[in-house]
Amino acid sequence: MSGFFDKLKDEVSNKLDWKKVKVIAGDLQAGDWDFNGGMMTPDPKTGLVDCVSLMSEIKELKIQTEESVKDLTRTLGLTIAGGVLLGPLGAIAGYFAGGNRKQVCVLVELNDGRKFLAMVDQRIYQQMVGLSMM
Repeated sequence: MSGFFDKLKDEVSNKLDWKKVKVIAGDLQAGDWDFNGGMMTPDPKTGLVDCVSLMSEIKELKIQTEESVKDLTRTLGLTIAGGVLLGPLGAIAGYFAGGNRKQVCVLVELNDGRKFLAMVDQRIYQQMVGLSMM
């Protein structure tokens, strides 16, 4: 049965939008940006058409803060799915399977001199570290 929960957890996790970068301040427009394959584009709702390539462009990357937060969307999805499939015990298992995730506040300096402060998911931070080594 745990294999079922692992598969369900992976499916829900892949569907959730964790590829968001929340720019707090700096030379980029503050707000939500989409991160995809080393490219950052503003959320389409903002109306901006800027695009920032991070591939081979990251000069320096510094962690400012790191915090663990409850992944509410994922937890809610797994709780509902577990409850529907297995009743109250499934809902409890779904709640605990939701887990926590790390949010990282990072200061990014690009080769062209632009800097920005952003909140990112730990997975995005790891990809940024990889991009800075290219």
